Amino acid sequence: MVVSGLVPRMSALDGESFSALWPAGGIPILWLLVRGARTVSVDSALLVAAAYAANLVAGADLGLAAVFAAANVVQTWVAVLLLRRWCPRLWGCGGQAPLDRPRSVAGLGAALVVAIAVGTGIGTAGALLLPDQVPGGFGTVDVALWFGRNLCAALIVLGFGLLLGQRITSPRPRPSARGEGGVIELTAALTFTVGMYALVFQFDDLPLTFPLLAASVWVGARFSTLVSASHSLVVGLVTMALTLNGTGPFAGVDDVALGYLLAQLYVSTIALTGLAIATGRDERVALADELRRTREAAVYEERMRAAVIGSMTEGVLVVDEAGDLLVQNEAAARALGMAAPLSAGTIAAIESTRLDGSEVTKDHQPSCRALAGEAVYDEQLLIRIDDGTERVLTISAIPLPRDEINARARALMLIRDTTSDHANREELSAFAGVVAHDLRNPLAAIDGWTEMIADELDAGALDAQLAQEFVSRVRSASRRMRELIRDLLAHATSSARDLDVGKVEIAALVREIAAGRHAEGQVSAEHAPAVLGDPVLIRQVLDNLIGNALKYVAPGEQAKVAVRGARTDARWVTIQVADNGIGIPEGDRDRIFEEFHRAHYREYEGSGLGLSIVRRIVNRHGGTISAMPNPEGQGSVFEFTLPAYDA
Repeated sequence: MVVSGLVPRMSALDGESFSALWPAGGIPILWLLVRGARTVSVDSALLVAAAYAANLVAGADLGLAAVFAAANVVQTWVAVLLLRRWCPRLWGCGGQAPLDRPRSVAGLGAALVVAIAVGTGIGTAGALLLPDQVPGGFGTVDVALWFGRNLCAALIVLGFGLLLGQRITSPRPRPSARGEGGVIELTAALTFTVGMYALVFQFDDLPLTFPLLAASVWVGARFSTLVSASHSLVVGLVTMALTLNGTGPFAGVDDVALGYLLAQLYVSTIALTGLAIATGRDERVALADELRRTREAAVYEERMRAAVIGSMTEGVLVVDEAGDLLVQNEAAARALGMAAPLSAGTIAAIESTRLDGSEVTKDHQPSCRALAGEAVYDEQLLIRIDDGTERVLTISAIPLPRDEINARARALMLIRDTTSDHANREELSAFAGVVAHDLRNPLAAIDGWTEMIADELDAGALDAQLAQEFVSRVRSASRRMRELIRDLLAHATSSARDLDVGKVEIAALVREIAAGRHAEGQVSAEHAPAVLGDPVLIRQVLDNLIGNALKYVAPGEQAKVAVRGARTDARWVTIQVADNGIGIPEGDRDRIFEEFHRAHYREYEGSGLGLSIVRRIVNRHGGTISAMPNPEGQGSVFEFTLPAYDA
């Protein structure tokens, strides 16, 4: 700061201890900002000493130097405090951001104007109190010159210093210092600046000052703020140097002080203009980048939303009260039995009823209720699709925020096809009813016979033969209950157990089952190709079919069972279990595979679950099963398919 006092010493006005240039108006502000100094600190003490020394170097007397030093110190600290308060995001003022917004330029300019006005007031008051130390007095032009020189220096030095410091300390990679313009354009702009200044300052009698501002506008509009601030710094120094040398339009003013004041006003104008235009360009570029990133984020979010909705197994629809279908996914089309994309008209044409058969009016449709503001959860409806089949759908409808632009209500609909779940529940309900009925009969028998045993014991008349009869009856009922429980467990696990597939030799498995039933002479196993299946479940299939064939024979006849298999094609093996039993009535050949259905329930005991278990296991392996009359005579043939092992 003391060194900077040499410049005002050289630029002092004739007959006065007052200078036209004062670089120390901006340097101490930048120093304190970069240092992050506090008001009471070593920096403040050094600032006071430097300001006093600089004023002495500038030619002021001791008293006036003290007053001017106080004015400079107060001015500097007011500027620092205001910048930290009004521009906290800027580098050096508390943040790390560059000077890249017109609002920041306005804050910078306002802080400097207020601070320099305070300093000017203190300096003016001191000069008026010490008139003998101010040659020629201290008039209005002097006050304006004081304000102008400090503002001019502060704007140029501080703007350039803050921008340069932020760029030097910012991490790499850094944005290009040139901005939007290239090297060729920058060279052209600098050449234009030199040419215009040479023209204007050489022919100072011509009114050509307006092209000078055009150069600053060009640089500010096309290049970075740092380049613009550097341009203003050089142009300002050149302008003031030429004016002090008596060259140029500002030196031609009759009043020298007024000429200097106009030069300072010009330099301040180009500095503010350059910063305002450059930061406006920076802000525009930043907003364009933010808009681009926002658009990219919106596109990504839209793609992500579409991918999430499209991958959902639950149908998703968004409708509004005008009937428009805003969002849909393929799962919704599958649930409704339609081809995607759906349309509002096709959805409205779907016939739906409640599960009890009652009609659902339009106002009670889940979508209409949600559009009216009611949340509907898991309502089951029966719909009829184009191929004539019926489906059970579980629908939830939830109100969405209202579309205020089009003044329409919106609703989200979640659709699940629960046809199979509903069928399973119905089956389970029927299953539970049959189980309760079939278990009640043997329990009632056991209870009745044990009660009779107790009565006979109480009467003391129970002989051994009668007791043996009663026990035999109880054992028979208990056996029927045990077999029913076994079949129920087999039925429950036949579809839940995971398949553990491998090579299964049908003939060997048949011989093993026949031996286990002590029926080797009644069961024959011809050669059959190996199949690919779960050995435990395939054994259960053959054991059920062979067991039925041995059981359902006419009284007095010996059962004969033949198991054979052949390759149907490259992928499948067909297996037949033929018997000479009582046969199956024609109307029951398909129904015998249903749970609890028994064609001969009066003559033969059973749970009615064996064949349903067989069909379920075969279906799990991808095959089919059917029953037909035995073409070789009486009896039946059960034919089923399983995957070939070497397919």
